[in-house]
Amino acid sequence: MLPDYVVESALWGTLYAAGVMAASLTVAAVVQLVFVAIIRRRRRIHPDGLDVDMFQTVKGPAVLFVVIMGLFLSYLTLTQITHPSFEVVYGRDSWAKNAWLIMVIIEFSYLGSHLIQTMMTWYLHNIATQTATDLDDKLIPPLRRVAPMIVYSIASLLVLDVIGIAITPMLAGLGIGGLAIALAVQPTLSNFFAGTYLISEGELNEGDYIELDKGPAGFVVEVGWRSTKIRNRINNLVIIPNSKMVDSIVTNTFSPTPAMNIVINCGVSYESDLEQVEKVVLEISNDIIEEFEHTVTDSEPFFGFRTFGDSNIDFFVSITATSRTGSFIVGSELIKRIHSRFKEEGIEINYPVRKLIPTESNGAANQDLLEQAIIENQQASQTDQ
Repeated sequence: MLPDYVVESALWGTLYAAGVMAASLTVAAVVQLVFVAIIRRRRRIHPDGLDVDMFQTVKGPAVLFVVIMGLFLSYLTLTQITHPSFEVVYGRDSWAKNAWLIMVIIEFSYLGSHLIQTMMTWYLHNIATQTATDLDDKLIPPLRRVAPMIVYSIASLLVLDVIGIAITPMLAGLGIGGLAIALAVQPTLSNFFAGTYLISEGELNEGDYIELDKGPAGFVVEVGWRSTKIRNRINNLVIIPNSKMVDSIVTNTFSPTPAMNIVINCGVSYESDLEQVEKVVLEISNDIIEEFEHTVTDSEPFFGFRTFGDSNIDFFVSITATSRTGSFIVGSELIKRIHSRFKEEGIEINYPVRKLIPTESNGAANQDLLEQAIIENQQASQTDQ
């Protein structure tokens, strides 16, 4: 409380209020100079430091807070003066206190919002660029946009509570309205949360070749919040909603490494020397591994006979290629060399053959038809050869 002589005297009361305001302005100027000095010193020591950006963000709101506090204290001083000249403001300090609370809420919400944005921006420019994953590069920008909305929404509710408006019914209404909006935008939210899962999991990266079960295949161009973009074999852009990506079986040929096995299936006649077949195929495979840059040189080919087929004894050979693109080149060369070498070695790869055995019960007519069918089948095989 002010002394009686101050309260009763308009002149002394005015001077007292002016002194409070002058003192607040002086403190504000000192705070400004202190922040400037600290910022200059920290900038010389660590130009890209987070503390420099933080001090720069706090400086303005801190100075403004001191000035507003001086105005508030000066007004409270005037409300206690009983002189008739101050009859308009005498005793009317309740609304000033509410205005003070509202200004404090606005000030701190502004400061909190800008501090969050400053920290996220600094992290995005100084840390995210050096991390091995791009998760933070994709996650921080939308969070930086959403954070101020959340802070100011909370501040708005606090302001409404200060001025006497009940916020409980509003929160209930917002809950019901939010539920209705969520149902209306369910597909969009589904894609968004699916995109959050895909980005945070980090299994799909730009440049990976993926295949969707009963769906498109291609190289990943971008994994976004709503959709994933891939470039297919004919160089067209395919946009897949993230909800479908999550619900599908996805094969990533670049994970865990771009290297992949090439399996070539073939067969040789029953009269072939299987030991020779295995020796020839492994020799061809080793030559390809040594000669081609698209093969993994520290891996060995794998050969095995699979089954007794209708016309051939089936076998397979496997070579590891460095990438999916290299697998096509190596696989094509392997098929050409096996075919050429088998011709040189006299190893036969049979065409499909059917053997028809006539029976006596069919009669002579059926016998002639069967013999004719056998001759036609043999002629067709010779023509194919």
